[in-house]
Amino acid sequence: MPNTPLSFCFLLFDGFSNMVLANALEPLRAARNLPGGPGIVWEIITVSDHSVKSSSGLSISPSVSLSKLRKMDYLMIVSGYDVREHATKETFTKLQALRRHARRIVGIDTGSWLMAASGMLESKEATIHWHELNTFAETFPEISVSDAGYVEAGHYLTCGGASSALDMVLNIIREHFGAAVAFDVSNLFIYDARPSREHDRSVGRFRSAGSRTLRSATNTMVENIENPISLVGIAAANSISVRSLNRIFLNELNTSPGKYYQILRLTYARDMATETDSPLTQIAIKTGFSSTSALSRAFTALYGMSISRVRKSHTRS
Repeated sequence: MPNTPLSFCFLLFDGFSNMVLANALEPLRAARNLPGGPGIVWEIITVSDHSVKSSSGLSISPSVSLSKLRKMDYLMIVSGYDVREHATKETFTKLQALRRHARRIVGIDTGSWLMAASGMLESKEATIHWHELNTFAETFPEISVSDAGYVEAGHYLTCGGASSALDMVLNIIREHFGAAVAFDVSNLFIYDARPSREHDRSVGRFRSAGSRTLRSATNTMVENIENPISLVGIAAANSISVRSLNRIFLNELNTSPGKYYQILRLTYARDMATETDSPLTQIAIKTGFSSTSALSRAFTALYGMSISRVRKSHTRS
């Protein structure tokens, strides 16, 4: 993981959606708060350096003034309702100034409109909230408008509403910090993994996004944490071939089923290490590893730190 924290700056406009902002920001917070999690920092800014109100009336104040901003990795432009009212000369001037400080620029919800109106997206592919797609295409004919959830065009990214923002930010996390961190964060925001009984720390069944076959296969893995079964067994339990199983995981999760299964087991091992007093020998057994040394090697390879260190750091905090 990089030594320098990955930096984000959220530029908010009146009328932004609370849900959109949460889906873009909370995954970053969740990743940072993981045991041994990556360095991630963010600021909240506004064009006027004054507070702005969301579509539901929630007021948010900037954490820093524009004049104090330095280099950032991602400028996240978050706009919602009344975006045309924000397409002013002042906004465009500020966006062009911020553009020089940002490595990548992201338009979220109707933030894409402000990027387009300021000339950032000319001759590029882009998307926007589906309510605005047709008007967006008519207003900016020089842009190749897509109905995809989010679009990458060089160092510009655009996305639609709340669910698309979550998908996009999870992909940003995956690109910078790897599949393991993205997996952990997606568990918090996409999956429902409740214990089956009160005080029961067993893994619950996943209710995930994705195809029915993917959900069924991941549930087969969840049901076989302590006694892992082969990919042949997982495929047979879901009436598909191993080749189809591999294709589904690669297409929908961008990882192999074997890697996903191992991350799932190691995530459960990490949770047991930080949330229970179970000895590592028992954790190894509960997660299907032949020994504590086998668990430790796999855990260190995935997380970059030993499971015992994760337990100690959690105890200190």
